[in-house]
Amino acid sequence: MTMQRSSETLIAELVGGLEPVKPLRFGAGMALALGSATVATLIVVALFGLRADLAAGVVNPMHLVSTGLYLGLALAATVTVVVMSRPQVGSDHSGWRWAAGMAGLLPLAGVIVGLSRGGQAALAQGMDHGTDCFVIGGAASLLVFAMLVLWLRRGAPTAPDRAGLVAGVAAGAFGTFAFSLHCPDNDIVHIGIWHSTVVLAMAGLGRIMVPRLIRW
Repeated sequence: MTMQRSSETLIAELVGGLEPVKPLRFGAGMALALGSATVATLIVVALFGLRADLAAGVVNPMHLVSTGLYLGLALAATVTVVVMSRPQVGSDHSGWRWAAGMAGLLPLAGVIVGLSRGGQAALAQGMDHGTDCFVIGGAASLLVFAMLVLWLRRGAPTAPDRAGLVAGVAAGAFGTFAFSLHCPDNDIVHIGIWHSTVVLAMAGLGRIMVPRLIRW
């Protein structure tokens, strides 16, 4: 009888300070990410303006394909991050890799075309403009990155390092998409290298920083 009472007392002490936690909703997480991405895009367009062809209602095929791939990657990675915040047995978090594989064709094509044009000289061409795209695209990624990290902190991802990597990919892809609406360059070398570098840089940032921020 004493042992039973002791067990009951111990259980009561363990659960006594617990408070009910509101479950994370998938829709709320997506709305938070998409809302922040929309705000970042509007800020970029307001500060730097819309591409001249888009403003005139003309669509360039290369621009359409590249921005579509980055947007697809951003959405797929965001879905993965939101799902990873709510760990479930049997959950598959690999869907975003297919979108990453498709978007990965852009830097691959950029390097191949650049080398065919003369190697380092061709790859270094447009360095100033490329640096602008990298800096502004990276800055446009930060709001989405912050919102995804906030969402992960509210959840309980079982693989913080992977969650950070995917969150960085999502944020970087959204930032690249946002600045692509301004960037007038349709060259595959520029798009493949400089625009993709934003995604890679944010992925590295997420992989390094996020595990330290969402430990539980």
